[in-house]
Amino acid sequence: MKNWDEHYINGNFTNWDLSYPSQELIAFIATKTFPKKKVALDVGCGAGREAIFLAQQGWDVIGVDISTEALRIAAERAKKFGVEVDWRQGDILNLPVENKFIDFVNDRGCFHSIVEENRDQYVNEIARTLKPGGMMLLRGCRDEKEEGHFVPVTEVSVDRYFSQYFDRGPVLPLQMVTGRGYNHEGMKGNLVVLKRNRKYL
Repeated sequence: MKNWDEHYINGNFTNWDLSYPSQELIAFIATKTFPKKKVALDVGCGAGREAIFLAQQGWDVIGVDISTEALRIAAERAKKFGVEVDWRQGDILNLPVENKFIDFVNDRGCFHSIVEENRDQYVNEIARTLKPGGMMLLRGCRDEKEEGHFVPVTEVSVDRYFSQYFDRGPVLPLQMVTGRGYNHEGMKGNLVVLKRNRKYL
């Protein structure tokens, strides 16, 4: 397992950290209707940029990351922006979140870091925490050249792992804006919107 705290202590996290929330998340929130009282879960929230954006839009937000150092940075950022986020240290494969508590899950680059043998458990945890009808915005690497570093998010992998508990829209290509670790064009990614169906675990 990677030592994620080390990446945040030595500054390597700027390879994937954003200076602003991703455009695809902004567009998603702008075009979807959610209940007035709504709860978002940012999985693998890192230094908290997107969780903070959701809090700024009036969401109750839970940000989960395995790295305590990432959460420390995220908490400092949230304080600077004057918003509250419920930061929780924990494993994505055993989320510290109640059953059927979440209206929206944000995943930008978490699922593509989950090895194949753990992907079923990842999906089970997302399905467990989402309310029926709850939605998920999933983005991850699609470039086969990245295999070994990331597990590509493809139409085949989305159907294989998510189809039991989720209905999905189209799997669409996008350029994922990244930090200084990639060229200015970003990472070749895929995006899909998933909706929790009423099947129970």
